[in-house]
Amino acid sequence: MPADSMIIQKVDGDTAAAHVDELRALYAEVYADPPYEWGADSTVLFAERFETQRQLEGFVLVEARDGNELAGIAFGFTLPPTTGWWQGLLIPVPAEVIAEQPGRTFALIELLVRVPWRRQGVARTMHDLLLTDRPEERATLTALPATAPAQAAYRKWGWQTVSQKRNPLPGSPLFDVLVKELKSA
Repeated sequence: MPADSMIIQKVDGDTAAAHVDELRALYAEVYADPPYEWGADSTVLFAERFETQRQLEGFVLVEARDGNELAGIAFGFTLPPTTGWWQGLLIPVPAEVIAEQPGRTFALIELLVRVPWRRQGVARTMHDLLLTDRPEERATLTALPATAPAQAAYRKWGWQTVSQKRNPLPGSPLFDVLVKELKSA
């Protein structure tokens, strides 16, 4: 359970944009560590993509703050029917898994927690707040196979690996593609 001093709340795209420097710093810090070891180019790309993502349908960001310090974030948006999310899967999946229609799938893009606040329930609390009461029937995310703690948490939280893919960037690592049902049929 997060400390009593922790405030975890949802913010919209405009509020998130006002915090972009903090978000960029958190991203750079978390992804500097193994197994990522992503550099400044990745952080620049994050900021560019975030500017577009924060304006997409269904966007929401959950931030965790310990006082004024940003401890973690989680955000995502609703995938449009024309999404490229399911392209390039390395393990074939049934057509009904990758079929998108308006409002079917929420993409959890980032779930990041700074080291001092890990293993205190911050990620789980942000995850649950982000996904609670979503109108979509399911959610999806990608995660590196080498991120054992994250992978274990996702399994515990009901996520299932459905395939693997590489992002369409040169040198992109292999990612697991996970799905979680949000609404029972």
